[in-house]
Amino acid sequence: MAKDSNFRGWIALAAITLVMAGIWGIVLPQVAQTRVVQEREAFLEAHRINPAAMFYTELECLDDSQK
Repeated sequence: MAKDSNFRGWIALAAITLVMAGIWGIVLPQVAQTRVVQEREAFLEAHRINPAAMFYTELECLDDSQK
């Protein structure tokens, strides 16, 4: 019984890893090519905003619709 449970655990881990890899390698790159994402990226670049350091409460150039 313990071996069967251990085997199912490895199968579950492999399935989760494959799903995550599919999302990371297929879905997210396609989302990055959408018009909305590209417009947002262009806006951030034009206003010299670093998204990794962005705090919405500190950005005057963002109106309520972009928060």
